[in-house]
Amino acid sequence: MRRASLALVVVLGTLVACRPQQADAPSPSANDDFAPEAVDVGARPGTVQPVASGAAEFASLSLVEVGSLEQPVDVAARPGDDAIYFVSRVGTVWQFVNGAFNGEPALNISDLTDGNGERGLLGLAFSNDGATAYVNYTNLDGHNTIASLRVNTDGQFDRSTLRSLLVIEQPFRNHNAGDIVVEPSGMLLVPMGDGGSADDPQRLSLDDKSMLGKVLRVDPRDGTVRMLAKGLRNPWRIDLFKDRLWLADVGQNKWEEVSVLDDVSRRVGEAFGNATGGGAADVSAPVDVVDFGWSAYEANMRFNDDQSSPRHTPPYLAYEHGENGCSVSGGAVATSGSLRGRYVFADYCSGRLWSVPTNAPSPTMQLHFVDLDAPTAVVRANGDIFVLLLSGTIWRLNG
Repeated sequence: MRRASLALVVVLGTLVACRPQQADAPSPSANDDFAPEAVDVGARPGTVQPVASGAAEFASLSLVEVGSLEQPVDVAARPGDDAIYFVSRVGTVWQFVNGAFNGEPALNISDLTDGNGERGLLGLAFSNDGATAYVNYTNLDGHNTIASLRVNTDGQFDRSTLRSLLVIEQPFRNHNAGDIVVEPSGMLLVPMGDGGSADDPQRLSLDDKSMLGKVLRVDPRDGTVRMLAKGLRNPWRIDLFKDRLWLADVGQNKWEEVSVLDDVSRRVGEAFGNATGGGAADVSAPVDVVDFGWSAYEANMRFNDDQSSPRHTPPYLAYEHGENGCSVSGGAVATSGSLRGRYVFADYCSGRLWSVPTNAPSPTMQLHFVDLDAPTAVVRANGDIFVLLLSGTIWRLNG
């Protein structure tokens, strides 16, 4: 997520009702060249059609509105459960089943976090047996907190079992990243931003002594941490698909990036000396940590001259700030429909949504929708792709 522009929208977003609702959707636009803009409350629920200039193979795509929630930022599916779980940044998790939200949240930790700026309840994942939930939130001191809770058979979270696994101190308010996913092994993958402000002022992203600007593997049994990748700025949303971790990394001045960490399960990484956010990495471990380059590089361009990245791994794709936007909102690989096998992502500033093939040497961004209202995340759950707007609207991608 971006800096001042996002903070302003968040302030406005606090005026939205706290409870989920079946919201009205924009109607199709009369302009064939563009997707529709939002319309006043009261318009009939409907769909958004793709841009007319899109490839014929994607002509059946549409965005179908499924509901509304205050500041939705993440979605997760629980193994063995028909419900889908939507995360509101204000600190709540809501069950969505049979086309509607349950009347009460499955989890409420709004007393433990402050959903303003780039803080709040930011990520949710479930253990492979569905019995445990893992959350990533910023605590009232602004520090990233990874915690676990038991989940009852009815899908309600047992708040009394909340256990902190890891707390990572943040020097500034922004660049908290916030996602969390579970590997088939049961380990947790947690992306971390560079600590915030701008330009990586404390030079933490490439510092092996800091957990900031990294991809971390966290053992939920004891909270021990290993570093799998470094050189990230603000990898807001990630997606683990077929042993590849897709990272949508929000850029600084000029470039937005999508990077890929391959062969995740086979990576050993480097161990940190302690699990509180400080200790140095174990330099005796195998050197398989991937370096994505920030802040020595922004995408493929040199950035901070005093930073070195001799093993810089370029992004899978990068797009320049301009009409395409200024803040990437990743991103998930589609598993069905005409976008099957393609990575789908959006931009918060421009409201555009694209897809790219996942194994192309020079991927081309295929534009599908425009003028979406501040998309914050594109997430896969139970085989569906959902597009979340900070204004509250939740879309499902059909076709």
